Amino acid sequence: MAGANSLDHKNKKLIKVAGLLGGTAVAGLSIFFVYGHYFPNTPDAYVHAYTVTVAPYVAGYIKTIHVQPNEYVKEGQLIYEIEPRPLQLIVDTKRNQLDASQARLASMEQELSKARDELKNNEAARWIVSLNQKRYAYLLSKQVVALEKEQELQASTLEADAQVARAQAEITRLEKRIEEQQARIKAHRSELGSATTDLNYTRYYAPMDSYISNSFSIRVGQYVKPGQALFQLVDNGQWWVDANFKEDQIRRIRPGMNAGIKLDMYPGHRFTGKVINISAGSGAYYSLLPPQNATGNWVKVPQRFPVRIQLEQNSQRPLRAGATAYATVNTF
Repeated sequence: MAGANSLDHKNKKLIKVAGLLGGTAVAGLSIFFVYGHYFPNTPDAYVHAYTVTVAPYVAGYIKTIHVQPNEYVKEGQLIYEIEPRPLQLIVDTKRNQLDASQARLASMEQELSKARDELKNNEAARWIVSLNQKRYAYLLSKQVVALEKEQELQASTLEADAQVARAQAEITRLEKRIEEQQARIKAHRSELGSATTDLNYTRYYAPMDSYISNSFSIRVGQYVKPGQALFQLVDNGQWWVDANFKEDQIRRIRPGMNAGIKLDMYPGHRFTGKVINISAGSGAYYSLLPPQNATGNWVKVPQRFPVRIQLEQNSQRPLRAGATAYATVNTF
């Protein structure tokens, strides 16, 4: 009888423990699903930053290199320089051509000024001859002077008219040559500007605060060509996490919501961020070979949609592109 009571007592304890464990499990599962509903999270997240591929604008041999791979550079810092002497020679030649053209233009303008003065003198001489002719014509009508004198004045008038016409033609010719020379100067100035631009591009400066990529492999004496990819810069001013949430997790996520980010490289530290936007298509949709679901062997696979979360750079724990992250969004 005593053994039966002891067994019943043990069974009751087991039932209580089982009930307690079951209740705890149910409560834990409930909390897990409720938490996952209001705080969607994913370990499928990676740190990203904008990158700039650096390529030379002009061809030439690398003269100097001022940085090393993975080095941090400030905006405006000199990174490399291409040998400038061949381009400097072109600049000097174009500048000399421009100076010569401007000197020639100044000489033409002096000639034009003289031609205009000559025209004024010829017009004045013609005016005097014309007055004399009219006076002698009046005197001839009164039979005061001889006919020969009046005829001489007519010839002088014709000569004066010819001299005025020649001066006008010379002015027209000079004005046309000046226009041509001005166009030539404009072309030389443009060529000089282009050559100066090419010369300036022999020195490459960092366009923003950034990190030199690990692929930085240029060497002094190396010949480079325009458009040739040399290395990349990682922009230190804009960082974000692309968190790939399942399609049943994004229904509550909206731009502007706060997010918590944990990076594997900094265990125990939590970064704070803010949702920027949600991709309009799944990752598979934008892949090189998107899935063709209209097939006979279709299998439903839950899709993931990238959610972009903005992060701020941390001087104590610097962000690095490609780092794995764990993202949680607060949807309240």
